[in-house]
Amino acid sequence: MTKAVCCLTMLLALAAWPQGWAWAETVQTEEGREEVEEQTEKVDSYLVTEEHVTQYNIRDICELLNLLPGVSASTTGVTVQGSSSKTVAVIMDGRPLFNPASGKVYLSGIPIQSVKEVRLLQGPEAARYVGNTGGGVIVITSKKGEKAYVNKIDVGYGLAEPQSTFDAAGEQPDYYERKKAEFNIGAQKGEVGFFVNALADLNGGDRINDEEDKMALKANMDFPLPAEFQATISGMISNEEKENPGKEYRMTPHSESTTDEWGGSFLLSKGNFGNRVYVNSFSDQTVNPDSGLDSRLDSRVFGEEARWNGDPWGIKRVAVAGNVEYREIDSNTYGEKEETVGGVSLSKEFQPGKNFSILAGLKGNFYSDYDAEANPQLNITWKPSPVRLSLLLERSNTMPTFDQRYYQNSTRLANPDLSLETVYSAKFQFQHDWNKYFSWGLTPFYIKIDDKIEYYRYAGLPAGDPNYGKAEYRNLSSTESTGVNVNATLRPLKSLKLNAEYQYLEAKNKDTDNYLFQKPRHKAKIRLRHEIAGLVSQLEANYNGSRYDDSENLWGLPHRWYLDAKIDYRWKKCNWYLEVDNLFDRQYYVYRGWPGARRSVMAGMSVEF
Repeated sequence: MTKAVCCLTMLLALAAWPQGWAWAETVQTEEGREEVEEQTEKVDSYLVTEEHVTQYNIRDICELLNLLPGVSASTTGVTVQGSSSKTVAVIMDGRPLFNPASGKVYLSGIPIQSVKEVRLLQGPEAARYVGNTGGGVIVITSKKGEKAYVNKIDVGYGLAEPQSTFDAAGEQPDYYERKKAEFNIGAQKGEVGFFVNALADLNGGDRINDEEDKMALKANMDFPLPAEFQATISGMISNEEKENPGKEYRMTPHSESTTDEWGGSFLLSKGNFGNRVYVNSFSDQTVNPDSGLDSRLDSRVFGEEARWNGDPWGIKRVAVAGNVEYREIDSNTYGEKEETVGGVSLSKEFQPGKNFSILAGLKGNFYSDYDAEANPQLNITWKPSPVRLSLLLERSNTMPTFDQRYYQNSTRLANPDLSLETVYSAKFQFQHDWNKYFSWGLTPFYIKIDDKIEYYRYAGLPAGDPNYGKAEYRNLSSTESTGVNVNATLRPLKSLKLNAEYQYLEAKNKDTDNYLFQKPRHKAKIRLRHEIAGLVSQLEANYNGSRYDDSENLWGLPHRWYLDAKIDYRWKKCNWYLEVDNLFDRQYYVYRGWPGARRSVMAGMSVEF
């Protein structure tokens, strides 16, 4: 704790240094925005904005993240091009959403109407952030209270068909209900802007004991300070109460869990310097009276980061950053734990020719529980219009969570001896804007992980074996993932747009030649959008190939596909919508014994004021 306080004090002192930095979350001026966007074009980054939310009528943060090429998002994590969700950091208004205890990223409580833009960073840009960033960094920036801010109310009501396999006694209703409401308001008074956003989502699920209720409240305030500093204060509080139905072969009809989260951040910027201070609190509790399970896990996180970029001593285009984070855990199963993590990064950009840049970086990672690590990154970019080429090479580390190391129950074994992962990755990005009607790109990638942390399920054991039906997290000696991501956009008509994406992934344990847990070889997505006279119709087809649900490759799951449909009609400041997920009611399994969602319908409207 003393080390953490000292580091935080040192970084707080840096905030008073008379420089400035405009980073992606806190750009305050048009000049700063142009500078940041010009810089991020030179690295491996992708961007979706509030315009995409409006264009595709998106009402969920995961749906917005899934617009990014190679990204797969769920309510508890994000993966990028075959990476693990533990290697992708998610930052919202300067505050990491990662829970170091459970390893989850809580996305479900983020009100979509509060989001201004989402940016995916990789390579040296991602290395400037604290924590596990080898897979990339998702930076979510909230809207600011401005005169142009659009206030909105959105309400919806839906029905879902039940899972028949969870109802042998025929006690389920014909349909399960879902009710959702979101409200946001923003304003500006002088140079001070603020907004408040509230979300309520009451989801009945699709089986017995599957209800999930979420509440969230978020607020931001932007204001100037003396000496031309700009500041942002952001805060969020959320609650999720969820029932846990279990799997078909091991139902848990009385299991429940509760997650409470609150956090805040203070961001300060001026010119080429920036500082952010944040605090997070997570509280998770799971009970199952049938098995005697009563697990409570509380975690608190305090962190700070300082950054600067400029031309020191005449050396152009240099960026430095330092960060530190203190984590405190209290669990009723494995007691109190604490750790401190931090890092220092240095990067330099070279421009040997027109439209050609080289961004080289070095990041030092520091851990209270592990040895320090030094990780280099290199990004080479060439942009001969209309083509863009980029080569990314990097080394990174992933630290195991507290839960992976210490948690155990009747089906889980603890493993306090887990080591850091060492990740080596190479990605080549090609993007070609053929003309205004067609663009396409591909990204071949290779990822090698030494000491990969894998969820190992014991399979094929006799019922009398002490490890029968159990699992644990292990360090695999070495794994390799090789693949390619292909994307294309076709605009044959002004009113018609087609997006397609395909990913091939070969992810194996090098020692056993087995495929890795839940890594399908083929994934594809096609999105068709048509708009005419305020009426927007969309179809989205998703395909996931076959995969294994255990480390021994004994439990295979077949491929699955499903089709979602969405219709929106906008008239003046009102928007009516109808959404049908899994239109043809395709039945499939996400995990062994865990069926995917059946057909559901949601209707609603939003009003701007």
